[in-house]
Amino acid sequence: MKINLWVLDEGWKLFEIDSNDSKELISRKISIGDRASIGNGASIGNGASIGYEASIGNGASIGSGASIGYEASIGSRASIGYEASIGDWASIGNGASIGDRASIGYE
Repeated sequence: MKINLWVLDEGWKLFEIDSNDSKELISRKISIGDRASIGNGASIGNGASIGYEASIGNGASIGSGASIGYEASIGSRASIGYEASIGDWASIGNGASIGDRASIGYE
């Protein structure tokens, strides 16, 4: 999968990520649960957590410290703010924008 990760002094940079063991994910404290899918061109901020079987659409943006629950669905080009929490089984539509520190759905 190809995802954008933040690089200090450079901004967002596209990386090819093969597994959750990637040094790029580990160094940024990003966790991606088993069987989660991340769309091409998605941006994932440092410290974000993506739950088991969650789905992140193409070009979606997940803010630093955000938490995406088990089997949650984030649509293409949707934006999830800094430290926002999207609960288990929640569904966020294409192009939706969820603000910083918002909490949506069941936790």
